[in-house]
Formats: sequence, C-alpha cells, structure tokens
Amino acid sequence: MSRSTRQILVLLLCTGGLITLLGQLNHSLSGFAITLSAPGLLVAFAALRLSLKPGLILSLLTGLWLGAVSGSPFGFHAFLLGLAFCMLHHVRTRLPREAILVGVVAAIFINLALFIVVASTRINTLPDPASGALRLLVDLVASQVATALLGPWFLALQARTLDLVGAPPPATLHRLA
Repeated sequence: MSRSTRQILVLLLCTGGLITLLGQLNHSLSGFAITLSAPGLLVAFAALRLSLKPGLILSLLTGLWLGAVSGSPFGFHAFLLGLAFCMLHHVRTRLPREAILVGVVAAIFINLALFIVVASTRINTLPDPASGALRLLVDLVASQVATALLGPWFLALQARTLDLVGAPPPATLHRLA
C-alpha cells in the first residue's frame, strides 16, 4: 500500500472519530438547541501538511461523509471542503505549517467561512429567519469555541497517527529570507 493511500485511510479514520465525537456532543447539547460543527478541523491538517493529491482526495471524501451525515444535497460539502482545502493549500508556503497554533487558527477561519456559506444557503428554509439568525450566531460561537478547544488535540492526533503507521507528512524546510 502506498504512503499516500495510508495517509488517506488513516486520516479518514481520524475524521470519522471526530465526526462521531461531534455527533455525540450535539446529541448532549440538543436540549439547549446548540449544534456544533467543525469542518475547519477536518481540512486544516490535510491542507497544511499533505501534498495536493492525497489532501484533496481526503477533503472530498470527508465532504461526502459530512454530506451523508447532514442530509445536504449530494456533493455540497465535498465542494466546499475541496474549495477550502485548495485555498489553504495555496497559501500554506507563507505559514509555519507544523505549528499547532497555525493549524487551529486556520481551522477557525475555515470554520467561519464555511459556516457563513452554509448558513446563507439555508437561512430561507427557516420558519422565522430573524430568530433563526440568532440561533445561528449561537451555533457559530459555540462551534468556534469547540474548534479552538478540540483543535490542538485533533491536529496532534492526526500527526501522531500518521507517524504510527509509518506515513508521516513530508517535512518542510523553513527558509529565512
């Protein structure tokens, strides 16, 4: 099995674990009408550390998985996660991409952008868009806090898991210019 295939499979397992954990947290918070989402965490590691092909495949598969869980139109989340991956992958040469803080901040910004896009496409389906907007704001704040708290753990989990299966991402050399 090739290195990139191992990376994709292992990171898909990690992604499945995070999606399951968030599902359980959402179930526990359902009495408060709060929903957590952290798609930024699902894209950040791949965009910052993996090469283009395995990272994009991972992002698209993760998007399809999220779409199946959320009941959104087929390919909607795959398109959004693929687009977010490509955008972050394009600017990653300007970032110290091994730093956990950079990964968490990137995940928070991706989370924000994707939340706004998804919310803007679904705001008209709510019975009362005004009260729905307040609920979306609460969900956004809760999701950003959850991303900030779970981010260091999840990024470290992905890096350590890849090390354990012998498929670590390629090391980067930082040039001082």
